[in-house]
Amino acid sequence: MSKEDLRDMIQELVRKEFETINREIQRVIGEDDLVSTGTACRILGISSKVLKVLIREGHFTVFTHIHDRRFSRGELLRYRNMYRINRTINH
Repeated sequence: MSKEDLRDMIQELVRKEFETINREIQRVIGEDDLVSTGTACRILGISSKVLKVLIREGHFTVFTHIHDRRFSRGELLRYRNMYRINRTINH
């Protein structure tokens, strides 16, 4: 096995483990937490106009608290992770 093959194999193992740990941490931290529209947009990386379309299509549960819309952080993270694009890092 060459040095490059070993390096690539180790990088792939570390990347997979990091992704697993990252998903678990996101799930544990505030999965039941309700967040504002602005925070929901930041989590998803979209504008409020796109969020409105997704709400209309029924992708998210909307909670109302004193005329403010709130969203489940766990639900947002699950949606984001479904459509997440993994970037490869080349060194």
